[in-house]
Amino acid sequence: MFTAHNTLTENKNSRPIEYDCKIALAGNPNVGKSTVFNALTGLKQHTGNWTGKTVECACGCAKIKDKTFAVTDLPGTYSMLSSSEEEKAARNYIAENEPDCIVIVIDSNVIERNLAFALQMLSIREKAVLCLNLSDEAEKNGIKIDTEELSLNLGIPVISTCASKKQGI
Repeated sequence: MFTAHNTLTENKNSRPIEYDCKIALAGNPNVGKSTVFNALTGLKQHTGNWTGKTVECACGCAKIKDKTFAVTDLPGTYSMLSSSEEEKAARNYIAENEPDCIVIVIDSNVIERNLAFALQMLSIREKAVLCLNLSDEAEKNGIKIDTEELSLNLGIPVISTCASKKQGI
């Protein structure tokens, strides 16, 4: 079931972990990627909310049913075309590690602003899931998103989450 290349080392002191699928979390800064990462992995990834603070990728593992997922939290980026350290780190990870799936995390409250990045990501990776995070706040603000219609238009699964409450994870 596992092959030699399907291993992950979460940090320098841990032993390699075998996994079934490699996913990467991508999205703009401040959309809750690290909160989704922490909810999936049980880790406590700390990030900063200013440019240049978080330029490294965090790795962890999520076990769901009988599958193990290697999860990588990419730095928040506004574009995959720019040359900031964050964009370089995210672009390099995707190119070099070829994740099986990209989970594009966006803030449901500002979906229009975040969809530009999502479309850009879909132009380089077809296997993706759109994660509408902060959906509880969007609902409180009167924002209703038809996830089925959005999924049909984008051609990928779309899920609503509230990662801070582990809803939809």
